[in-house]
Amino acid sequence: MKSIHTDVVLGSSVAILAALGFWLATGFSPEARVFPLLVLGPAVPVGIIIAVRGQMRLIQSGENPNFFTSPSRFFLAAAVMVLALIGLDYLGFLTTSAIVIPVMSYLLGYRKPLPVLATTFIFLTIVYIVFIQILSRPLPHEIWTRIGG
Repeated sequence: MKSIHTDVVLGSSVAILAALGFWLATGFSPEARVFPLLVLGPAVPVGIIIAVRGQMRLIQSGENPNFFTSPSRFFLAAAVMVLALIGLDYLGFLTTSAIVIPVMSYLLGYRKPLPVLATTFIFLTIVYIVFIQILSRPLPHEIWTRIGG
């Protein structure tokens, strides 16, 4: 029942980190907070639903596995996400994402740099085109736009 265990850990993690991100995003300017709130708002109840469903299946199956398979890896990934949420305000969305996506990929076991960098580039390109060019919704200001005054 490894998938049920994964549901509980993943759902709990998503709900907690999305709630923290939602709370931090409320401090952004009105224009910059739209995207984070649209993504993180629904992520909280979805994470709760996934965790509750997984826990109900665990209870029905009578299994009681450890909550974490690798506590050190989980807390390291959680720390990276918390730093990413804090970094949004200082580094900006695109810069933070360009750092966090490869780091989290590495922590999750993806060791091939070309697919990770390609995925990061494609994600950043899509976000830039959709939110900045098409929807004209500003994201948190990038640090490189503030350097030099």
